[in-house]
Amino acid sequence: MTTDFLSSEDIKKSTTWVIVLSIVLIILGIFAILSPAVASAFFTATMGWIALISGIMMIVQSFRSHPVRGFWLNLIVGILYAIAGLYILFNLGAALLALTLAFGILFVVEGIFTIIMGFTQKAGRSMSWLVVLNGVVTLILGIMVLNRWPVSALWLIGLYVGISLLFSGISLLAAALATRKTVADAPGPTAEA
Repeated sequence: MTTDFLSSEDIKKSTTWVIVLSIVLIILGIFAILSPAVASAFFTATMGWIALISGIMMIVQSFRSHPVRGFWLNLIVGILYAIAGLYILFNLGAALLALTLAFGILFVVEGIFTIIMGFTQKAGRSMSWLVVLNGVVTLILGIMVLNRWPVSALWLIGLYVGISLLFSGISLLAAALATRKTVADAPGPTAEA
């Protein structure tokens, strides 16, 4: 029976990417908190572009795979994605209201699952409280989004996404650093010279 263990150097390389990602999330979160209206508009427009590009790609793919079953389904879904993307891009206000409602629901669900994960999956043992805190903050944000909808949708989504990104970045950073500390503190095989 063989078991492959990651060396401490492999773990350090892996956690480096997590640390970089967490720092990017923290920076984006701070930007979104400082400019919530810009972040809201940017986020909504990004969703529109993603839907439009996805729709165009699905339409093209449906014609490229015409002999394969599902041509009409791929074509119709692609057209609907493209229409949704165009609608979002030309109606940012209405799309922002819909996205605010969707994010309120998403934050509530994410908060509940993050709290459960914090209690069941001990991330770095002593750092699981930070994962639970992230879940509680996200859950509260979701409830507040749903409570204040649609009155302040213009700035609310940017602010809340920023706060969620900030806490997600902090908890990821803490988990990565805790993993590195655990690996550094663990007794390992002695290297022979």
